[in-house]
Amino acid sequence: MKSIIYLLCACWIACLLSTGCKHSTDYEKSPSIQLTTLIQDSIIRYKPQEAEMLLAKAKQQAQDSTEYYYAEAVHSSLLMTRQQEDSAFYYINRCEKFCLSLPKLLPIHYLTLGIAENNKASLLENSNHPLSAKTAYEKAIQYYQRGNMHKRLPNVYNNLGYVYYTLNDLPMQAYCYKKALFICDSLSLPQIYRNNSYFMLAFCYVQLKNYPQAHYYLNKVYPQINDMPLYNRYFLLNTFVNFYYYQKKYEESWNYLMKIFDEVAQHQNDMPSEYATLEANYADLSIKLNKDLNKAKDYLQKAKAYFQSTKVAISIYYIMTMELELALKQNDLQTAASLVQQISHDSTVNVPINYQQRRNDVLTEYYKRTGNYSKALAILAAQLPIEDSIRSEGHNNYVAELDLRYKNDTTHLKNRITITNQKNEIKTLQLEIALGVILILGLVVYFIEYKRRVKKNQQQEFKQHIYEISKLKMQNIREKISPHFLFNVLNNEINQHPESTSEHQRLIRLTRLLRKGLDLSNRFAIPLSEELDFVSNYVALLQDTGKQFTFSLHKNGNVDDLQIPSMMIQIPVENAIKHGFANLNQTGHIDLIIEEACRGVNIHINNNGHKYSPFAPSNNKLESTGTGLRIIYQSIQLLNTHNKEKITFQILPGQEEGTAISIFIPYQYSYEWQ
Repeated sequence: MKSIIYLLCACWIACLLSTGCKHSTDYEKSPSIQLTTLIQDSIIRYKPQEAEMLLAKAKQQAQDSTEYYYAEAVHSSLLMTRQQEDSAFYYINRCEKFCLSLPKLLPIHYLTLGIAENNKASLLENSNHPLSAKTAYEKAIQYYQRGNMHKRLPNVYNNLGYVYYTLNDLPMQAYCYKKALFICDSLSLPQIYRNNSYFMLAFCYVQLKNYPQAHYYLNKVYPQINDMPLYNRYFLLNTFVNFYYYQKKYEESWNYLMKIFDEVAQHQNDMPSEYATLEANYADLSIKLNKDLNKAKDYLQKAKAYFQSTKVAISIYYIMTMELELALKQNDLQTAASLVQQISHDSTVNVPINYQQRRNDVLTEYYKRTGNYSKALAILAAQLPIEDSIRSEGHNNYVAELDLRYKNDTTHLKNRITITNQKNEIKTLQLEIALGVILILGLVVYFIEYKRRVKKNQQQEFKQHIYEISKLKMQNIREKISPHFLFNVLNNEINQHPESTSEHQRLIRLTRLLRKGLDLSNRFAIPLSEELDFVSNYVALLQDTGKQFTFSLHKNGNVDDLQIPSMMIQIPVENAIKHGFANLNQTGHIDLIIEEACRGVNIHINNNGHKYSPFAPSNNKLESTGTGLRIIYQSIQLLNTHNKEKITFQILPGQEEGTAISIFIPYQYSYEWQ
């Protein structure tokens, strides 16, 4: 009797457990889950109002908390399309808190967490927190992998790729899109899953200015344009807009913009972000084509208001740049000045490189218009590292392309889905090992060849530097009268004057100065004491001949034996007298200051003459050829390539008047060329 009772109790407990818990297969058959999945995959973006009604129905049909919170996660996706970020975060946090509190997670829980993390990443990305967004997307990938929701991975990798774009990491951007395509191929997913990856790869190659490759990916998608939903058509045609825009083919870019602009405008309530982007693009192209400028101004204001309301900092940065460009196009310098003041403190953190380039170009044009050439020069100097960064990223992306084809990190995913027996697994593994060996050998060969080419290019550049410096020195000598002839004439002239006369002494000094100058031109580096002696004699001779200026030398420390490039002080002093004091309404003054520092010697050459303005027309009849400064710059460039410590040479306008030249000579510096 007792055994029968125990048996009935066990059956009763089993029934309770079976009714209280669901398996993964039970959830797959749930009407609520099926309806919610349909909403997430097909309805939210294109029919948001219908999606809201169906979500309410799915929540009513939910049989337990798991089904209910899955619908809540999808609800957060709907709220994002309506720019209700705070509400979306609330739903996301509720879903995460519920799932992570469970003792055991089923695939449906991982799916809920994956959707929540993907949406959180998108919100963080829009609020200009790309690093946090990157972490959230990586979590979403992990959740989908744990729940075997592999067909959702391509979309997350595409989103992650765009985050790397905002971080200016183009190689990783391309890697993510390639990874998405690899998963599509592994799962044999329909073409529609690949389209977004093709869009984004095309966008990536446009940034790298690899337009043939970008065009290749765009053409893989364009034939299906008539079968695409509106959002996909928008993304494809807008990518074509950027494709032609960056090639400066603005008419073609305009034509593609017009193919999608009016259609999205009719659905701007459902696609506000996309429409604001098109408004900005409309204004951009109007500025480039110089048409509809008033409409462009109106569209910029509307787009700016939208992105300010959604706090998308990168888009605001881009629109403010275009507002400044439009003001310059309309010659409205007052508005332009106000805009320059507003954007003067804008941060460039997480701003794409092409956006930074665009703003620098517009600011350079503004400062040239307003005559602030020193500011324009400073911006141009800051532009060089950005351009170098683009070239470096383009090279790295090429290497990444070779590596991406044979990445092994998704090999196990492909094996779990497509390989069903041990024999096929072994064959696949052997193939992957062979490809890995080929890849490694290819990379080794490429690296060796790359190093050989770099060394060859450096040698060629070195020889070219030597040739240029030699040519400049010869040019500098040829611009003078033949030293042999000059010395003969001077000797004849000296013999015509008694030794006691001032003319005789002045000619003797001139002869010594010329001989010393010829000697210095044949020596690449000399002691500082010799350079200062040469400069002092040069200044004294000019003062004896009637030049009205004063000269002072201040030297601190024992620096006489320090080696410096010859003529490095004499040339700036000569330029100050020759050009800075020309037609000056006051007595010119040159102040030469030499100071010891921790790692070298600082040399300051200050004068009260005309400010140094390389772009301004010269009022001096003796036009400068610039040979002296070119000798200095090319000598420094050549020598610095062979030294860890660098010589610096800067020319800056004085605070109130004149020009200030600052030179730094390191103690540890080699003047050996070989």
